[in-house]
Amino acid sequence: MDKFFLCLANSFKRGGRCIAGVEMVPDGTGKWKPVCNDEGIPKWIRPIASTTYGEIPNNIAESIDMFSIIRISDVVPCPDKAHTENVYYSRMEKCYYDISQEPYMLKLLIDPKHKSIFFNKGRAVSADMLMKINYSLMLIHSDKASAYIDENRENSRNRMKFSYYGTEYDFPITDPEFIDELRKNPNKYTRINDVYLTLSLGLVFEGWHHKLVAGVIIPSDSLQTNKSYMDQQKQIYHNAYEKWTLDDDNHLKNLYKEGASIQYLSQVFGRNEGAIKSRLKKIGIESDIISSHNFDKETKHPSVSQQTHLSWFDEYERDLARLLDKKSELEDQIDDIRTKILQQMEYYGLDKINSEQFLVSYTPAKMVMQFDSGAFRKENKELYSNYCKPKQRESHIVIKRNDKE
Repeated sequence: MDKFFLCLANSFKRGGRCIAGVEMVPDGTGKWKPVCNDEGIPKWIRPIASTTYGEIPNNIAESIDMFSIIRISDVVPCPDKAHTENVYYSRMEKCYYDISQEPYMLKLLIDPKHKSIFFNKGRAVSADMLMKINYSLMLIHSDKASAYIDENRENSRNRMKFSYYGTEYDFPITDPEFIDELRKNPNKYTRINDVYLTLSLGLVFEGWHHKLVAGVIIPSDSLQTNKSYMDQQKQIYHNAYEKWTLDDDNHLKNLYKEGASIQYLSQVFGRNEGAIKSRLKKIGIESDIISSHNFDKETKHPSVSQQTHLSWFDEYERDLARLLDKKSELEDQIDDIRTKILQQMEYYGLDKINSEQFLVSYTPAKMVMQFDSGAFRKENKELYSNYCKPKQRESHIVIKRNDKE
């Protein structure tokens, strides 16, 4: 039985190559379309040779080009745990059919289901957890990626950082052609805004199946190295280098006086943080606020006369500052440990840890809807007043630390 597939990976594999792609069939109009399962996931094919690790010999792989149609004869499935795409074959040859790398075709080939990469968000999957996975190949689309050469590593120096469904990943690159390009011009790939990556689950190594970038497809207009800094900033911030208006200055001044952060102001005005700080200095807002000790009643800050009656607060202020500094330091240490535990759970593919003192549950990243009660009250005053009942509260105070920039 013959099958056809579109080559999306021709990568290094234990002294040979790993060739893989999505199965294709004619659509009846002289063009090709991908074969998908019931969930809409493209069906992958990975030819396995009669070699030590199933690698394709280099002399055969050299004639196989990325994005070319490949014909394999006498296909016999030979799945191996998560490597369900593996097939034996008797003959493999390139067919000279022109397949476009246009976005419409690439979108038909990406994985529409899996929000994490091979079961977890880590860099590898343990051999013990492999039975939970039924796939080892996928094409994904990322709009934030960076390729680099890690000189501190003996192996896997060529690496790709990228974002996928809000998670940052960092995998080795095994695409020979892209590695050659990266070594020739590393700076060219430090920022890629649009990239399609063939991801593969490697063979077992010391009990782990590491995740690999087996193929890199970059649309021609996705690299920014030829763009000026101004052009890059304009692409990120919609108002970059635009003139400030009087209304902008007044709005900026009011928001800053209300306590808005620089980061928030950057989002509101569509300019980078440096531009916000520069404008604040230009309109004199920072010096006015810092030097002023008198505030009107609407700001609810004490006046100078009020301050003279608050000498008793000095002792409490010192103690609070000391303890809050200690609390902040401890919280940072706790957060650091929590981050390391999370990374290890993802690395080992664990859903729960139940020790003598702790029960730790892992929840994967997901999109959630955020409820803004302030906006709700503003837009739905009648509904809010009718259904939100008053409740008596005990007297209390709220103490907030004054953050200094």
